[in-house]
Amino acid sequence: MTPAYKILAVTRRERINRDYHVIGLREPELAAKCQPGMFFELKAGTAGQDRKLFKPVSVYGAAEAEISFLIKVVGSGTKALSELAIGDPVKLTGPLGNGFPMIRDSNVLLVSGGVGYPPLAYLREALSSGNRITFLHGGACADDVFPCDRVYTLDGSCGQKGLVTRDVKDLIIEAKIDIVYSCGPIPMLKALAEIVAPLPHHVSMEAYMACGVGVCHGCAVPVGDAYLRVCADGPIFNAAEVCWGEL
Repeated sequence: MTPAYKILAVTRRERINRDYHVIGLREPELAAKCQPGMFFELKAGTAGQDRKLFKPVSVYGAAEAEISFLIKVVGSGTKALSELAIGDPVKLTGPLGNGFPMIRDSNVLLVSGGVGYPPLAYLREALSSGNRITFLHGGACADDVFPCDRVYTLDGSCGQKGLVTRDVKDLIIEAKIDIVYSCGPIPMLKALAEIVAPLPHHVSMEAYMACGVGVCHGCAVPVGDAYLRVCADGPIFNAAEVCWGEL
């Protein structure tokens, strides 16, 4: 699929809390091409952003011709995106990367941490018909978590205190889990890969992606006997093939 470069106007914006914001962009053709796990390279088309790099942001949803993104403010680029108003321009390239494999008639476990939530929230919607889904999400505090079946926070300010991986081993048995999907920080993915093996496990890898189209190789990770680019070969990989010990 050839990614498109466009400049679109913001059609929806919503402030979730201090750090998280949702922006929506209406583009029927691109929305129809989106799959859970894919991402776009985004940059606010406003003053002061011309010399800034694009930011890779996962698709949070694609419905009724609108693509939505849940953005966490971590630097000047994401701050500029969070401050956009309705009608402001956004420069974007995408959709990029591969999507999660789809399944049916299965007991599915989704596990996300921090900004790993958006692609799994989109995946939950896509898998909701024909599967039994359990969604776990973890974050640092109450401002870092979102709606799901079980919430975990490191400071105990919301849900259960502890890491999101804390109860996974027992849950796999209780819910008779067939397959696991995950997205979050590398330490979380690495721990989860050890816990859930040998169940099928698809991970969405996080890496700094400067170009987003496979040219700079700055996001390569060890997979099998090679280094693969998270942006162009992923971001979805079979967890059993990732060389976790080298990360």
